[in-house]
Amino acid sequence: GPFFLYLPHFGVHAPHQAKPELIARFKDKPAAGGHQNPTYAAMIASVDESVGRVLQTLDDLKLADRTVVIFASDNGGVGGYVREGVKKAGDVTDNAPLRSGKGSLYEGGTRVPFIVRWPGITQPGATCDTPATHVDLFPTFLELAGGRKPAQVLDGVSLTGLFRNPSAQLPRDAVFAHFPGYLGAGPGSWRTLPVGAVWSGDWKLMEFFEDGRLELYNLREDIGEQHNLAAAQPDRAKALQARLAAWRREVGAKMPTPHKAGERPKDFKPAKGEE
Repeated sequence: GPFFLYLPHFGVHAPHQAKPELIARFKDKPAAGGHQNPTYAAMIASVDESVGRVLQTLDDLKLADRTVVIFASDNGGVGGYVREGVKKAGDVTDNAPLRSGKGSLYEGGTRVPFIVRWPGITQPGATCDTPATHVDLFPTFLELAGGRKPAQVLDGVSLTGLFRNPSAQLPRDAVFAHFPGYLGAGPGSWRTLPVGAVWSGDWKLMEFFEDGRLELYNLREDIGEQHNLAAAQPDRAKALQARLAAWRREVGAKMPTPHKAGERPKDFKPAKGEE
């Protein structure tokens, strides 16, 4: 019968620690594209090695040909904060050309690897540009395994159609996110402020809840989110903001309580080893 394995690696995550022999392998390599931390590189190498063992086991058990493997991450890398002006120094990696990093709703924090191997179905080396999100995984696994749909409402949609044909259409035209809190980056600085986002076609709108500020980006033309088009395209910004508000009502998303003007939470200091 069908089986399911969920394997969440603790790496790559703080505290940044790795096998000494792997750190040594990367220590003298020249920095490239903002990547210069041998410990972080060694942690990635260990994840790579572990994933290789899982794939080897599928081969050994003669299950590889009828097993779907998905490799993904839950957020972008710990970096891009110096470019963003959130930190003065201390980026461990870089998500360039994407903006910011883990903990942010800019693309550097939300756009992650999502690699699928389904022998005989997915085409090796093919890519797909349709936005997907992690709530899509449960409906996908249900369909793959022939499972019964549970009674609760599922937020996601099955991605198996995209695995079969990367240019297929999903039964939705937008993806939404809601982050009604603060995420610190050290005393007095923030990786994100309370914010919501909607991705629709080439467009992404962010609505910052403190002051209602809107940021609108055309991701096809501006993957680095450098040109906020909200003022230049007010109608588009307004339409996407209305969709975001409608989605919040539909799912019962809680909004943060307004605080006094200019007041933010007390300086945030992350716990040791936490980011």
